[in-house]
Amino acid sequence: MMKQGISIILKRQGDSLVRLTGLLYRRGYVIESLSVGPDSCQGHVQVTAVVTSQAAPRQLYSHVSKLVDVVKVEDCYMGG
Repeated sequence: MMKQGISIILKRQGDSLVRLTGLLYRRGYVIESLSVGPDSCQGHVQVTAVVTSQAAPRQLYSHVSKLVDVVKVEDCYMGG
């Protein structure tokens, strides 16, 4: 299993975070950590997630990008 970090900008809606975590769960990603905070653009929130999976990083970006509430997806440096 491999740890992957991802930064996601979501539209601020009541169920955006639920949709995101639900998608990760259904696709078999184990959420190691999740950080949510305001974004510089009003009406958006920034989510930083570290997940564990056997899937390739591009698969993670592809799955997350398909959510309606997602504005932007970027890789996070994991260090180490």
